[in-house]
Amino acid sequence: MNPTDLINHQTAAALYDFAKSLPIIDYHNHLSFADIQNNRRFTDIYALWIEPDPYKHRAMRMCGVEEAYITGDADPMEKFIRWCETLPKLIGNPLYTWSRMELERVFGLREMLNAGNADRLWRECNAYLETHDITPTALLDLFGAEYISPCASLLDDVELCRDNRNVAPSLRGDDIVSVIPAFLDRLRGLTHIDIRDLDDFQKAIQRRLDAFQSCGCCFSDHALDNGFVYVPDDGHNSERFRALCEGNLPEAEKNSLSSCILTFLGREYASRGMTMQLHIGAQRYTSTRLRQAAGAAGGYAGIGNSVDICSLTRFLDTLDCGIHGLPKTVLFALNPADNAPLSVLSGSYSRDGVAGLVTQGPAWWWCDHSTGIREVLESSAAFGVLHNFIGMTTDSRSFLSFVRHDYFRRILCSWLGEKVERGEWLCNTDDLRELVYHICYKNAHEIIQKGGTNL
Repeated sequence: MNPTDLINHQTAAALYDFAKSLPIIDYHNHLSFADIQNNRRFTDIYALWIEPDPYKHRAMRMCGVEEAYITGDADPMEKFIRWCETLPKLIGNPLYTWSRMELERVFGLREMLNAGNADRLWRECNAYLETHDITPTALLDLFGAEYISPCASLLDDVELCRDNRNVAPSLRGDDIVSVIPAFLDRLRGLTHIDIRDLDDFQKAIQRRLDAFQSCGCCFSDHALDNGFVYVPDDGHNSERFRALCEGNLPEAEKNSLSSCILTFLGREYASRGMTMQLHIGAQRYTSTRLRQAAGAAGGYAGIGNSVDICSLTRFLDTLDCGIHGLPKTVLFALNPADNAPLSVLSGSYSRDGVAGLVTQGPAWWWCDHSTGIREVLESSAAFGVLHNFIGMTTDSRSFLSFVRHDYFRRILCSWLGEKVERGEWLCNTDDLRELVYHICYKNAHEIIQKGGTNL
């Protein structure tokens, strides 16, 4: 990729020259723990580049490719060819740019894929993989990734992270909050706690959180999906939990129990110095047919309605009033209409001596393209404090997605350069470099350094 691609001003070029070499901290992704643990050797470009990436699968469906060539049982080479046929149609979509960046960074390939060169490039890329050590370790080094934090369920074995200074788990807490009897059975086996009531459940959670923190965990994550409603504790959740264990909790009561569990977790995060990430607004149930064909993370989810601010603030305020206060919190908006409301909340909660107790997270999922990134930067600057922004994270299942950090840095530097060169901001180069340093590296690095201590 040319040094000037996505860079549109002299000021931007100077800032990017500084930003491009900063280490990467990827604090939220869905990379495979098994691939990391086994340091998987990739020998097939389909398995490396296309198979783990629902973004690509979604684009192929949008272009009419049959599901057999996306997630079905077609031959990997045939699936690769269908992706190559799709790629030229994606001009204007971030996948077109990301794909170019991914191929160049890993394979040194500047030739864009299409139907005409697919057969040849399948052979050439696979030959490259046969003669080069393309593994998670090698890719982390190639991209300059100092720290990555793949999501893990409370029930997952995260011991592999104990001896890996570059990898620490991020707790994905959705199955804790939406607890079902099968989850309790597995939790009993892991913790050796006979879970009979809500107190036992909370003790088991604490034991697993101890295990996560011993392996370096300092981030948690919860999906507050479309329709999220927070219900304050009415004093009856112990009875609801017993009903759950007996298999007869009414559907109408589940939201009250989930809110109680989410509150307990938030308080635990605050007491442990963990950062709580809230990914807000996904509509995960769209096509029943695609869910059955491609699984729960198949790339067909949508953007939900604007967040219920009353529920969100009620939840945050409940934590803020607790003995340990509100944990450091990052709010991710999937619906662009939520950018301003969530940025404004960064000024609604505070703690003495803590910068950015609540911040808006980077553009997420369907919004992590140039337009979405710029909108979040505008919102964070206008309604919050841009200096507290914790930078990009891939939120991806593909090891090649680390190029999105470079993509973000180019857009950030161009956006800053435009502000200065149009005379909107009166600041000097040193101040801008300091801002870029904090956004791209320092703020996330400080969270990791303080992980495990109460802020």
